[in-house]
Amino acid sequence: MEKVCDAAEVPPGAMRGFMVQGRKILLANVAGQFYAMDAVCSHMQGDLSRGKLQGTIVTCPVHGSQYDVTNGKVFRNVSWAVKTFTRKSATDLATFRTEVKEGAVWVGV
Repeated sequence: MEKVCDAAEVPPGAMRGFMVQGRKILLANVAGQFYAMDAVCSHMQGDLSRGKLQGTIVTCPVHGSQYDVTNGKVFRNVSWAVKTFTRKSATDLATFRTEVKEGAVWVGV
């Protein structure tokens, strides 16, 4: 486990990107519960930390793929037109264990 930030740095309803052991991680706070997953969209490598978080769903700012931060699963894939043009679909992302200790958020990669 690696300390990534103080819990107050990512308030409920917010998310931020961090580098953890050489990997870009998205840390999201959903109603006081922290979730961590890969921060790079599997479709065209968009930076999910620049996307939008609504509830447990983060939307990639590049082509709109959506992922559930609680499990890394694709919630909504890119449109058929984007898939046809790019010849690529979004796939599920890795998730990581989080723990809050003494006001800090720790992530296990």
